[in-house]
Amino acid sequence: MKHKFSCIFPALIAVVLLTGCGKEETQPKDAPAPPATSDTASPTPEKTVSWFMSNREEMKRILKACKDNPGALSKTPDCVNANAARDKLIVQEMKDAVKGGPK
Repeated sequence: MKHKFSCIFPALIAVVLLTGCGKEETQPKDAPAPPATSDTASPTPEKTVSWFMSNREEMKRILKACKDNPGALSKTPDCVNANAARDKLIVQEMKDAVKGGPK
């Protein structure tokens, strides 16, 4: 009985020590950064909903990037804010259409 324990114990220790080896990271190291909103090399703060409402071409560009890579970008501040701005613009356009045009 003592001989079985002396053989099994080192094997059990090896299994316990090697359990964490080979696990993949949940977030890949080379995941793309959020879409750049300027041509400068320095990081830029995320844009607000009202900024996107005023800058529709940039909003369209960001929304396209978010749609092309939703796994990496959909929850970034710029994607969330651009989507919210698009939604607000759609609602405003609907209200304007019902009232007979923009004021």
